[in-house]
Amino acid sequence: MTFRLLDSGWADEIDAGVRASPGSILIVCPFIKRRTAERLLSVKPPPDFRIVTRFNLNAFNAGVSDLDAFERLLQNGAKIRGIVGVHSKMYVFGNERAIVTSANLTESAMFKNKEFGFTANDPDITFQCQGYFNRLWASTNHDLTVAVIDEWRRILAPLRLGAGIDHFALPDFGEVVGAISPFVVESPSEAPLQSFVKFFGRADNRASLTTLVEEEVIRSGSHWACTYPKGKRPRQVQDGAIMFMARMVQARSDYVIYGRAIGRKHRPNLDDATEADLSLRAWKANWPHYVRVHDPIFVNGSLSAGVSMVDMMEELGAASFVPTQRNLDNGNGDNINPRRAIMRKPHMELTPQACRWISDRLDKALMRHGMLDLTKSSFDFPTG
Repeated sequence: MTFRLLDSGWADEIDAGVRASPGSILIVCPFIKRRTAERLLSVKPPPDFRIVTRFNLNAFNAGVSDLDAFERLLQNGAKIRGIVGVHSKMYVFGNERAIVTSANLTESAMFKNKEFGFTANDPDITFQCQGYFNRLWASTNHDLTVAVIDEWRRILAPLRLGAGIDHFALPDFGEVVGAISPFVVESPSEAPLQSFVKFFGRADNRASLTTLVEEEVIRSGSHWACTYPKGKRPRQVQDGAIMFMARMVQARSDYVIYGRAIGRKHRPNLDDATEADLSLRAWKANWPHYVRVHDPIFVNGSLSAGVSMVDMMEELGAASFVPTQRNLDNGNGDNINPRRAIMRKPHMELTPQACRWISDRLDKALMRHGMLDLTKSSFDFPTG
């Protein structure tokens, strides 16, 4: 593990992060230019490639950020969202490398300016940076599209032609959200980033490891919601929680994690199965409560390509889950077995250590097998 303070060489640091073939690239950066964006695309981007930036048209008109850069990033699989006034610059590569700096993704910042910050190969620092990014991302709703970029070009065209338009009147299409520091707790009541593993299937209906993840996602609808039993609303899950999806399988009485998404807090009535939902999946009559999810990512292969929870529980023991870790810390030695703790549970809250353990292996599985294409017509989405 390393931690270094730097005032130069940012392009080399970012290049090193890209070349490491991480399972994810998460970026917070107000201004992005085309040539520096293309450095990010020097190798095939990972399945989870997300950017938080600014959508202020004044920045594009002034040339400090490029619409061409955004279009190239979208064409290469990036998801991009805008936040009004975002100012931090952070680059997170997988679960090991994080860069926090004053440097935007511009040539001046990368090669000329005296920018200051740090680079760290430390899973704890990286985890906190991921938490900051995920809280920002969960506070937004709208992904940038090429069609929107084309509309912005039409708005800016008269300025390029020299029309007398006050550039300060140009709109900012970013979303307005609150934000907190990745490292500083702003209030004593602030909860840490949550992560859960959500179980699908039953003990008497375990799947084979040869089952395709695509079939399981279609069966469960886990690309848009995690389902919970009748009368047991998932009130524990808060906005921005990481939800790992696991299917109960026959081999080793295991639970195989095949994907993840970001959860939204359950809203009674709004997040309950509708008649339309029940017509497609009758079993939801007994599992009618939802934690809706967004930005899902699933392994493109069979369940055998996923991550074994038995392996995690054997390696981490009581540190696998928040309840078992808490019992261990409190000296309650009778309730620290993770295998027993998950019995008859719809989900379990993971410790930060377990979240990192799963994320690392799931990222490797996504790199090896690719990501399921959820644009296929076979993946239904709710009508209400």
